[in-house]
Amino acid sequence: MKKAADFIANLKISSKIWLCMITIALCLSAFIGMFSSWYFLRLYKEDTYNQTADSLQIGSQSLSDAYGVMLSNVIDFASTTHFSRLVTDVHNNNRKNEVKNKAALQESMSYLSVSTPLLDSFAVIGKNGEYYSLYSNTLKKGDSPADAFNWDLSSITGITWLPVRQNPYMKNNAVVPVIIPIAQLTGTRYLNISSDPGETDVYLILLLDFKNLTGRLALSSSSYSDRILYVAGPDGAPVSLPPDSRWYETASRSLVMDSIAESSRDPGFYFLYDNREYSLYTEPLEFCGLSLVGILPKASLYERITRMNVFLLLLTVVGLALAAFLSLLLSRFVTKPLDRLIKNVREIENDTYHTPCQMKYQDEIGRLNMAINSMYATIKEQFECLRQSERAKYRSKIQLLSEQINPHFLYNTLECINMEVLDNHKQTASSMITSLGDFLRIGLNYGDEIILLSKELVHVKAYIDIMNYRFSRKIVFSYEATPELLNVSILKSILQPLAENSILHGFEPAEEASELIPLPEIRILITFRDGDLVIEIIDNGRGIDTEKAKASLFSQPIENGKRRHVGLNNIYQRLRAYYGTASITFDSIPYFQNTVRITVPYQP
Repeated sequence: MKKAADFIANLKISSKIWLCMITIALCLSAFIGMFSSWYFLRLYKEDTYNQTADSLQIGSQSLSDAYGVMLSNVIDFASTTHFSRLVTDVHNNNRKNEVKNKAALQESMSYLSVSTPLLDSFAVIGKNGEYYSLYSNTLKKGDSPADAFNWDLSSITGITWLPVRQNPYMKNNAVVPVIIPIAQLTGTRYLNISSDPGETDVYLILLLDFKNLTGRLALSSSSYSDRILYVAGPDGAPVSLPPDSRWYETASRSLVMDSIAESSRDPGFYFLYDNREYSLYTEPLEFCGLSLVGILPKASLYERITRMNVFLLLLTVVGLALAAFLSLLLSRFVTKPLDRLIKNVREIENDTYHTPCQMKYQDEIGRLNMAINSMYATIKEQFECLRQSERAKYRSKIQLLSEQINPHFLYNTLECINMEVLDNHKQTASSMITSLGDFLRIGLNYGDEIILLSKELVHVKAYIDIMNYRFSRKIVFSYEATPELLNVSILKSILQPLAENSILHGFEPAEEASELIPLPEIRILITFRDGDLVIEIIDNGRGIDTEKAKASLFSQPIENGKRRHVGLNNIYQRLRAYYGTASITFDSIPYFQNTVRITVPYQP
């Protein structure tokens, strides 16, 4: 892992930009792909759920309407005098009028057979074996009525739907029998639907056309593909699903039948069961305890999801290819001016940078080039001023600038920049050049002693950034101030020496310690208090010897064996000379909060 990180860190900036853009594009594509796949899968499921609900609702309403019309016609038939006489004869076991009754029922039975398309044929079976039907309904050859209708009618209680079967007549079609048990009330001529098989006199057998029934269900689902609708009985067993259907075995499973039987009879759409191959939905019908069941195979859903995933994958590949091409163009566009900056730095290093190079665009790199030119011009100007020692009236300012700039610090910084450039650490070198440019430009300030507080903070940050780059530190710098206070003018180079003291005396290892402060931090807090401007420089270093610090305000300390730097005495004397009154106080909690507090009159 470390070797890979080092390898990437040593790549050219153009390669890093290209690699970063590709990585971002890859991560973004993966995120969008996974999110889109999840979203569309959820959308497809919701759409399928809604479509299935619509199919079941339409199918349920269609069946209810057709059944209601058919049942109304059956009631009209059962209310005729001829049918009442037939039931009375069967009830009294009087078979003398059997032929007469059959003839008398032909007209009404014919009307009933054609009254609704759902009804294929019609028959009446008496409890004593009586059989009544249209003359045109011919039983299959060799079958007697008892053989043709050898169905278990002894358990029929109320209107009952039987599973789909072959038509007992000479018709090559399947039918769904609906059995209506009729009983005559004892001592009356009134008929009712029997709930006791022992009291049933006749059975009205309605043979529903299976093709018409399934066609009606298919019509309700015509806009959706690969969805199976069927009618299930009160026990959940399939009624309108033929045994040769590939879904009959699934519909006949005890788990599926129990789920249907135990579902609520309240009107509405219910989700019952789900597995990898199919989902099961139901809606209770309003009659006979039946339910309309929908089986939704998931093959079509998986096919849609697969097509969607292929599309997303193709879109990702095209996006990555486009991102790679645009990243290459971007890296060249960004690094071309950086190469020119590196060339300028090398010319400065070799003292061959005679004509300042001007960038075409005034972006960050263009401003960095301007900062380099300004730094170069400033350095040349300052060295020229140092060589003109005969100009006595500027000698004190030059001395102050030389102390502030500290050529040793500048040389070391430039040498560090040079090493970063030679090591091909272009970004680091560029950042150091920017920080050094800000540091020098603000520090010099065109010879003025006064500077905006905002620029003084930038000066401090530039110095800390340079020290972080030079010594591979991670000193965190921050400040807190209102916009009004940032526009206050103060003496130049007041805060930077204090930040330098925090680094040299607070963060560098002591003689008895061998480790640096783990998380060094320098914070500047600027407030307005009782008519004064209060500036607090806070660090979490080893602490301040407050007595020694107070004593140094009145004497200029010189570090033994180390370079001189602008000390507290210099800052204190300059503040008093400019403001007339000023104070510097100290508070110290080692390794937590050490504060140098400067209080001067507030001058907007």
